[in-house]
Amino acid sequence: MRILDIGRAAAFPLVAVLLVAAATVVPRGSDADESRPPTSVPVTQSSYACPAGPVITVASGQVAPGTSATATALPSRTPDQSLGDAGAWRTGVVDGQGVVVDQQGRGSGAVGYFAGTAPKSGGGGLVVGSCTGVVDDAWLMGLGSGNGHFSTLILTNLASTPAAVDLSLWGPQGPIDAVDADGIVVEPFSVRRIRLDSLAAGESEIAVHLQRRRGSLSAVVNDTSTATFKGTEPISAALSPRRTQVVGGLVGGASGRTLLVLNPGRSTARVGVEVIGKDGTFTPTGLEQVTVKAGTVQAVTVPDSAGADEQALRLTSDRPVAATVRMAPTADDYAYAEPGAPLSGPAVVPVDLGSVRAAPSLVLTAPGGAAEVEVQGFDASMKPLASSTVTIAAGTTSAVRPEVDGAAYLVLRPTGRVVAAATYADGDALSSLALSAAPVSVQAPQVRPAG
Repeated sequence: MRILDIGRAAAFPLVAVLLVAAATVVPRGSDADESRPPTSVPVTQSSYACPAGPVITVASGQVAPGTSATATALPSRTPDQSLGDAGAWRTGVVDGQGVVVDQQGRGSGAVGYFAGTAPKSGGGGLVVGSCTGVVDDAWLMGLGSGNGHFSTLILTNLASTPAAVDLSLWGPQGPIDAVDADGIVVEPFSVRRIRLDSLAAGESEIAVHLQRRRGSLSAVVNDTSTATFKGTEPISAALSPRRTQVVGGLVGGASGRTLLVLNPGRSTARVGVEVIGKDGTFTPTGLEQVTVKAGTVQAVTVPDSAGADEQALRLTSDRPVAATVRMAPTADDYAYAEPGAPLSGPAVVPVDLGSVRAAPSLVLTAPGGAAEVEVQGFDASMKPLASSTVTIAAGTTSAVRPEVDGAAYLVLRPTGRVVAAATYADGDALSSLALSAAPVSVQAPQVRPAG
C-alpha cells in the first residue's frame, strides 16, 4: 500500500488482522444455561499487515510475550528478520510494499504500527497509523477526489483466493454515481490501490462505505491535501452510523476544526453536539443542532465557543449518522479525530517509531462516569518501567504527556469507560492515533450440541 508518494517507491499497504480463538462448548444443562452470556476466550494467533518502504518504519509489539512470530515482506513473500521476535518491541524498514506479521501466543495481544514523513510535493506532514483488521463493513470519512484534496483506497488480499468489495460514495450534494464501484476484485496476496478520482472526480468531501463481498480483505486510505489544509494522514474506518457516538482525541487549538457528518439514510438527520472538555460537558453556541440532509455529507466548522483545550465531541442524532473531525491547527499539517468505542482492555501506545521517537500526548475522555487509566512504560525488551495513574472526572477529558525514560512503548489499562487517542507532533507536523484494545481476548458464543 503506497502512502507516502515518493514516485512509486514509498508504500503504505493496507492492513489486516485475523484473530483465531476456540469457541466454548457448553454441556447440556438446565434452561437457565440458555441465557448465559458469551465467554471471553484468549486469542492464540494474530496476523496483521503493515505498510513498508524506504521511508516508513514498521513497529511490532505485544502486551505479553508471544511464543513465536514471523514477518513476511509483500509482494515477494520473503522473510524479514527485523520484526520476527515475539518477546520484544521491534522496529524495521522493510523492503517491499508491505509486511505481514503472524504471531502465536495465548493472549499476547500482538499489535503493529507504522510511521513516516510525507514529501512536501504531496502535502508533507507526519504519518502515524495502526496496522488494523480485516474489513467486513467499513465507513471511511474525510476523503476527497479534487480541489487539491485526493484520497487513495488501498485494498490488500492476504489469502490465496480472490477477494471482492462493493463501494458506496456520498458527497455534499448526495449519493455519488461512481464508475465501476461494485465488485472490485483483488487478486490473491496482492495490493490494489484505487484513487477516488478514478471513480468520481472533483469532490472535495467524500464518505465511502466499503462492504466485503468475499475473500480476506483489509482496507485503509491514504489522504493527501495541498488545499486550504495541507498534509498527509492515513484514514482508518470510523464507527458505523449510529445515533450516539463520541469523537475523541481532538487536539488543542480552537482553529481549523471541521466536523464531518454523513447521513446515509432517506430522512433528514438532526444532530446535537456536546463538548466533553477539561472542565465538563457542555453544548457550544452554534452546535445546538446540526441539520444533515438525507444522503449527504455535511462539513461544519467547529466554533471558537467549543474552546481550545484537548477535548472530545459527543454526537446525539435522531437518525444514524457517521462522523469524524478534521483538525488543522496550522497550515503545515492536519490529522483526523475518529469516533471510538471505550477501551475494553489494555491498549498499546507506540513511542519508538524509528524516525518518530517522542512520548505522545494522550487524550483521555470519560464520557460517562469517572474513570482511571494506569499508564506504564516498557523498554524494547519488554522490561516494565515507571507507571502512573490518570484520574478522569465524569464527563471530562484529560490530556497528559507521559515522560518515561527509555520507553519504547506504553500500555494503558483502563478502569471504567475511557475513549482514548494519542497525538504525535514534530514541530507543526501532526498525526493522531485513535487507540483500541489489543487483541488479547475475544467473545465466544455459547455453543450447545444439537438434539
